[in-house]
This record gives sequence, structure tokens and C-alpha cells, in this order.
Amino acid sequence: MALKLNLFGKADFPLAASPVEPQGELALHEHDCLELVLVTGGHATHRLELESFPIEKGDVFVVPPGMSHGYGNCRALDLMNVVFDLKRLELPEYQLLRIPGYVALFSLEPRLRVRDGFKSRLKLDNQALAEVLQLIGLLRKETLERKPTFELACTGLLTTVLVHLARSYAAMTTPQSQALMRVASVVEWLNQHFVDPIALEDLARRAHMSRSTLGRCFQECFGMAPMSYLIDLRLKQAEHLLRDTNTLIRDIAPRIGIDNPSYFARIFRKRTGLEPSAYRERHQSSPASLPPRP
Repeated sequence: MALKLNLFGKADFPLAASPVEPQGELALHEHDCLELVLVTGGHATHRLELESFPIEKGDVFVVPPGMSHGYGNCRALDLMNVVFDLKRLELPEYQLLRIPGYVALFSLEPRLRVRDGFKSRLKLDNQALAEVLQLIGLLRKETLERKPTFELACTGLLTTVLVHLARSYAAMTTPQSQALMRVASVVEWLNQHFVDPIALEDLARRAHMSRSTLGRCFQECFGMAPMSYLIDLRLKQAEHLLRDTNTLIRDIAPRIGIDNPSYFARIFRKRTGLEPSAYRERHQSSPASLPPRP
């Protein structure tokens, strides 16, 4: 059983950057936050629960919360670890999710790591690695010195690091990374166009994949079919409109791309266990203070 590590208390700033030079053998463990790992020197075996993969200088990978991992066969292994809690940091995640490289690196690659044999990981050359490490060095300095408004500086620097890595991932040319980028492009497009009429054939054509291949990728990444993912996006938006705005309930279905109000009520009830009106009543503490209807 993997050791579970809680890195941040409730009062802690949920972001830290730390070099580990050298990294020795480390048993399987998991974090309650996201870990970004940059291999800055040496070689080792990156261990997961069921598989192991070689890593070396320039490799960059993400370990999501709850994923067990460790290191073995370490030979002068040096790492830079950046750990952060996405839920507690005020990052512009909506904008980040519009970058296909970010979706591929932070969402898809960890889920498909075993299937792809870790060949879809990000690989930086010496210059690109040095550029990212310079940014992380500034980030680390801010977290250690904790000057006034350091939180704002840290989130800005972290966002810059994430965008930099996302662009680097998008520039990769390996077949595995390009396949993930095609799926990521579909996910990014869906995030922006979920209100539009969409058919599975449209998504497969956008991904340059067959419908069955795209469906298999979505199942492996998200545990659901592409059209189920689309419905999930629409219902998440419905929850937002009910919880955080005064949009009339009768106007919500067309606002999220569903023409049939009865169908919307049925699938919303299946998802939440509540009618839309009951959901709003439960989650709106002060409707009068919400933004007015557009």
C-alpha cells in the first residue's frame, strides 16, 4: 500500500518548489495535491503501482493527486519538484484548459501513461529546461521570502511555467504526443463550443481519428464516451447557472445546448438527485446578491 502524504495544512500557502539533489530510492507514495516533476540530472526508474519507466535529464511529467509513484535504480538523479493544490490556488484554470498542450500534459498524459509506455511524456532540451528552471527559481524565491503580496507573484509565476510547458508539449513531434494533442484539441474545442449542436462524427473528424479510436481514448482518459463528456460539460454549466446566477430555469436548457427542457430536467435529476429548482434553492444562499440575468 502506498504511503499517503498531506503536504499542505489548511493555513499553508498551497504551493512549493524544491530541488532534490540527489533523489535516492523512494517507495511508492501519493500526494493530496498535484506534483510537477522536472528531471534535472541523472537517471532512474519511475515506478507506478503496475508499471515502471526509465527517466533521465529533461523529462517532465505530472503526478496527479492520488497517483502512487516512487523512484528506483537512481543514478545521480536530480529533480525539481513543484507541488500545488489547484483547488486552493486562484489560477486561471478556465483559460489554461483552452490550451491543448496544457490539457495533454496535465490531464491526458498521466491517464494514458501506461498505455503509451511513458513515451508521451514531455522532453525538454538543455536550453528549454534551463528557461523553465529559471522561472521556477524565481517562484521558489517568492515562496521562501514571503514578501507582501508574494501569493500574487507566485500564482503569476506558476501560470507562466504552466503555459511555457504547455507550449513545449504542443511543439513535440512524437507519435504518442501528437495523438494526445489531437484528443486535447477536441477537449479544448468542446470546452468552448459545448452549446453548439455536435455529433460524434464532428469530433472524430476534428481529432483525425475514427469514431471507435476517439471513443476508446475518451474512455481511457475520462471514463466516459465523447458524447457523455459533452453532456457532462453542459450539466456542469447548468449547475453554475443555477448556483451562481439568477438565470431563469426555463432559460437554462437552451443556454447549455439542450433543446428539450424535459430531457434537461431528467438528466439533471439523474446527475444531482435534485430537480433544477431544488438544486438552486439548496445552493443559493443569497439569490438577491447574485449577478442579474443577462
